[in-house]
Amino acid sequence: MSAPREPRLLYEPVLLRDDEEGIVYQAGAFSTEAEAQKVIDIWRAEGRREPTAINLVTVYESAEQWEADR
Repeated sequence: MSAPREPRLLYEPVLLRDDEEGIVYQAGAFSTEAEAQKVIDIWRAEGRREPTAINLVTVYESAEQWEADR
């Protein structure tokens, strides 16, 4: 049996509500921050003016792995 893999990180570009208190739209998840930033840049080029963010999400293989990482 192989050892558990390290958790990996995903970057999610999101449009936020104007008050920045919630997500309006999530545009998928990317393996690098640079790719997530490209989505935000595309939104800006298209004229979108909502607040944006890049959420960083840790992907675990199990609840036990998550618990050990807390």
